[in-house]
Amino acid sequence: MKRSTLMAAAGLLFTLQFSPVSANDIKSAQEAIASQNYSAALNILQPMTRDGNLEAANLLGQIFENGWGVTEDAIEAERLYSIGANQGHLDSVTRLRALKNKAYAVEFKRLSPLAEAGNAEAQNTLGEMYEFGKGVERNTEEAYRHYSLAADQGLVAAWHNLGRCYNFGTGTEQNYETAEHWYRQAAERGYTQSLFFLGTLYATDHGTDDAYSSDIIAFAWLKNAADLGDKTAQPIAQRLLMKLNDTEVETAKQLAETYKARYIN
Repeated sequence: MKRSTLMAAAGLLFTLQFSPVSANDIKSAQEAIASQNYSAALNILQPMTRDGNLEAANLLGQIFENGWGVTEDAIEAERLYSIGANQGHLDSVTRLRALKNKAYAVEFKRLSPLAEAGNAEAQNTLGEMYEFGKGVERNTEEAYRHYSLAADQGLVAAWHNLGRCYNFGTGTEQNYETAEHWYRQAAERGYTQSLFFLGTLYATDHGTDDAYSSDIIAFAWLKNAADLGDKTAQPIAQRLLMKLNDTEVETAKQLAETYKARYIN
C-alpha cells in the first residue's frame, strides 16, 4: 500500500474518531446512561463501536460490565475494552486491567482454601498470582513459598516456577545452580518452558554442565523447545548455530536429538 494511501486512511480514522458529530453522539450516549435510558445509549453506541469508535466501545463495555439495561456480561465487557486497549485508549486500558483483576480476586478467594488444604495445582496458581499481583498485592516471598509447597508434591509446573525464582532472585536469593536444578527437573519431563529457560541459562553462560560448550548445550535445549512450539526459542537457536563451526554444529544437533529421545519422546 502506498504511503499516501496509508496517510489518507489514518486521516479518515482520525476524522471518524474525533469529528464534532462523533463527539456529540458520545455526549448524547453519556447523558442517556446518566438518566438510565440504556436502550437509547445502546442505539447510539453499538453502531459507533462497529464503525471503530474507541470511546463508544469503552462506554459500551461499561454497560455490559455493570449490567445497565442488559444482562451483565464480563466477557463481552472485556472484548469491548480490549478494542480500545489494543489501540492505546487509556481509559479502556485502565478498565480492562480492573476488570481482569476483579476476576483474579474471585479466583484467588476460591483457590486459597484449596491451597491451604494441600492442593498442589492451587498452590502453584496462587504462587503465580502472588508473583504477578493478580487479584492480590504482589508478594514475591509468598509466591516462592507457594511454589515450594507445590514443588514438594512433585508438580512439574512448580518445579519450573521455582527455577525462575532462583534464576531471577524472585522471593529468594539468586542462585543459578539451583535454578538449573529445578529447570532440569521439569525439562527432563518435557516441560516446554523449562526447555527454553534451561537453554537460555546456558546461552548466558550460567549453566554447570561442562561436557560440551555452553552454546552447544543451549542449542540442544532450545531446539527442542522450538520443536514443541516455543516461537522465541527458534531464532535464538539459529543465532547460536551461527557461532559454531561445522563440527560443533553437528555435535549440537546430535545432542538435541539425544535430549529429544531421552526427555521428549
